[in-house]
Parts: sequence; structure tokens; C-alpha cells
Amino acid sequence: TIETIVPPPRIKRILSGVQPTGSLHLGNYLGAIRQWVSNQELYENYFCVVDLHAITVPHDPKKLSKETLESAAMYLAAGIDPKKSKIFVQSHVT
Repeated sequence: TIETIVPPPRIKRILSGVQPTGSLHLGNYLGAIRQWVSNQELYENYFCVVDLHAITVPHDPKKLSKETLESAAMYLAAGIDPKKSKIFVQSHVT
């Protein structure tokens, strides 16, 4: 008999990020980060700080660097688990 080979289901991926222009706020949390935290078990997640998107407007490089690190720290503080989800800074990817 010929058996049908069914591949295992593929887990879906999510790639999302927030610009580090100022402090993260309630809108960031309610609009994105809360869902990121609650969906960590369901998807293969990649969350980034999109610092390259922030340089399309005038900026202070030192302030942008500081806010980039603060944004990544806020992801962790909000509940993003680096054992379940990848967190990275956009400009650090080559």
C-alpha cells in the first residue's frame, strides 16, 4: 500500500519591532508588546528595536543609542522571554 506522508506542521513566525524614539509607552504595550508576550508559546518570534527606521528623521546619535538599549530592556521587563523569543537590534544585523 502507498502511505501518504504528512509533513509535521510548521510553526508560524512573527517578526515585529518598535522604533526607539523616546520611551516606550502604554500604546506600545497595548498595541504590540502585550500580544508578543502572550503569543510566545504559539510562534517562532523575532522582536527587534528598529533603530535604522528612527534615523529617517533628525536625531541625536548618543540619545538614540541610549534609547535603543532602553527599548530592548523594556521588552525584557514587559515579559519577553529570550529563551522563547529572539530579541535583536536592527542595526546589529549584517
